[in-house]
Amino acid sequence: MRKRRKKRGLLLLAAVFMLSAAAIRLLSSSGAERYIKEKLVNLLSDEEFVRYAMSGQTPLIHSDGEKKVLRVFASPLPYTGDAEETAPEAETEQAEVGQEKKESLTVWEYTPGGEKKEKTYPIENTTISPKSDKGYVHHGNIWVKNDSTKGIDLKWLLSAKLPFKLTGNGPHVLIVHTHGSESYLPQGRDTYTLTDVERTSDKKYNVIRVGDELEAALKAEGISVIHERNIYDSPSYNGSYTRTLESIGAHLKKNPSIKVVIDVHRDAMTANDGTKYRTVAEVNGQRVAQMMLVMSTGESGLPHPDWAENLKLAVKLQNAMASKYPDIMRPINLRKERFNMHATKGSMLVEVGTSANSLSEAIASVKLLGKELAGILKTAK
Repeated sequence: MRKRRKKRGLLLLAAVFMLSAAAIRLLSSSGAERYIKEKLVNLLSDEEFVRYAMSGQTPLIHSDGEKKVLRVFASPLPYTGDAEETAPEAETEQAEVGQEKKESLTVWEYTPGGEKKEKTYPIENTTISPKSDKGYVHHGNIWVKNDSTKGIDLKWLLSAKLPFKLTGNGPHVLIVHTHGSESYLPQGRDTYTLTDVERTSDKKYNVIRVGDELEAALKAEGISVIHERNIYDSPSYNGSYTRTLESIGAHLKKNPSIKVVIDVHRDAMTANDGTKYRTVAEVNGQRVAQMMLVMSTGESGLPHPDWAENLKLAVKLQNAMASKYPDIMRPINLRKERFNMHATKGSMLVEVGTSANSLSEAIASVKLLGKELAGILKTAK
């Protein structure tokens, strides 16, 4: 049985190579060659995919969730150099899916050749809100999806003092975007030109705009901020974490007063039938995007000895947000990758909505995040 599974796995990998090679040849004249090659490399660099393929299984669909959701827009695992170039994975475990009827929205679709085409996407609202401890570590309003091997004590982390002090006039916070071209659903007044799949280099409409709003919210509360507005995932996604880390290092060298580094992203969820999921919550009668804090332990091979120090700030922020704005926060996702969080003891990564959320929904959420984060940071002055 094991030999038959291995044989099926080898055949699957061979089929992927042959079909992709044929696709590259057919599409090279349309400008899609680079895109196809990049996606093939990403797939075959996915350790989970290869492992399951060799066992005759497939990792693409996770059956343990209430919805079978594909990761269609996670940043690629590198094939050279950067060992931590993976993006936080979309999770739907114990989600309340389909609270509202599906919508059908017609928007411009990205094509590698630059041709404008309309495409209708089915959009479904979902609120990811755990109802039991199964698959989670839980304390009060704090829920953690622990995908690491580390044990965590949420009660202790919540009560522990922050591991840094904000001294002088700052700057105290650095906002960066490892995947700055990530964008939201182009519609209405927020319609823009796609420069890649679900991405744009236009900083008025990509996740850098969300960083602008976070910067403004923090500064309004008296927190000194530097917002690094460079795009590090274009023209190549590969190596974006390395490029971002170089920028973080330069800022920390110039401004050792920086204690908090926030990497702002947006998530993406697409089901087998093409449905895109919009993660939503309601705050004061307004629909806003759900957010998720992604934290790391450094078990992927890159050292991160102070990972628990980072978690202290994240847990406090999660508790403050969840207490004041129920359902606005998805569970914290604790991952093995490092995500550059070794740079400071106050580092975090935040996913603001998904590619199916509107830019305005993301902005509404991150403004609230900035205000609550500022309140916590003031206690460290």
